[in-house]
Amino acid sequence: MFKLVIIISISRFKKNFIKGIKMKKIGLCGTGKMGKAIGARLIEKEYNLSIWNRTKSNSDDLIKSGGQFFKKVSELVDEVDIIIVILGNDDALKNVYETETGFKNCNLKNKTIIEMSTTSVNYMKELSNLVLNQNGSFIECPVGGSTKPARDGQLLGLMGGKKSEIDSLDFLFGHLFRRYEYLGEIGKGTAMKLAINLPLLVYWQSLGEALKLTCQNGIQFEKALDIMMDTSGACKVAHLKIEPILKAYNNNLDGSSTFGLESSLKDMKLMQEDAIKHKNHLNIVSQAIKYIEKGLDQNLHKEDAACTSGLIAKNFS
Repeated sequence: MFKLVIIISISRFKKNFIKGIKMKKIGLCGTGKMGKAIGARLIEKEYNLSIWNRTKSNSDDLIKSGGQFFKKVSELVDEVDIIIVILGNDDALKNVYETETGFKNCNLKNKTIIEMSTTSVNYMKELSNLVLNQNGSFIECPVGGSTKPARDGQLLGLMGGKKSEIDSLDFLFGHLFRRYEYLGEIGKGTAMKLAINLPLLVYWQSLGEALKLTCQNGIQFEKALDIMMDTSGACKVAHLKIEPILKAYNNNLDGSSTFGLESSLKDMKLMQEDAIKHKNHLNIVSQAIKYIEKGLDQNLHKEDAACTSGLIAKNFS
């Protein structure tokens, strides 16, 4: 009987704890592809979600699902406890952090900012300092994974900041990540994210050159690609990118992507900048950038990064 009472008490405690966490109001700044997926996941898990995005129409699906839209970042801040920021570039980040209605002019006491955007190590530190100066808490958390893992709560979180603050949000992170790792002080999560992206981004160029080798010797492209996918020459996600590679080779690109060439170039330049800051040089990245820039010269900004494999095999020199 005594044991039964303890079990019931623990069960009630856990239920009340979970209820308390979910009663915390979550804000989301950024409803691009990743932001939409994360927002949909949070709504599915019954979180009270507030939304800000520069273009309201990008948030329509989340609003229809129960999210509340705010026109100003400052208005969203007033309504929530935790704010997830996931934006595509530094200009968008400045709009959230540094404008008249941004974080720098808000009282962030008892607010936690979870920064999931990919930026430079230095700028991530600047964002952290800005939030701390406004009495808020800041968790660095760039993520690994594309839209489907985001929607399914299967992202990889790469975290920097105070471990105690990260631990206090374990239940929330459990709904967003298949794994999250604490790496230490602010900046280390960003460095790890750039490191993870590097081999994948240069992989598409190396695959393209491998396929060019087969094409120039008269091997049918589709057959060569299929064989590559069945060997150690294929990276972990390569089989998911067969369609954009084939479309690129067959001049049938349609703008669909999970991670575009424009974003690829941004990340590669961040890698270069970080290497230069430490008086190093990333030779492979420098060469891969040339292929990406050729794609951008052809106005392929929004095409999937993997399309470079097909483009190199057929068109690029």
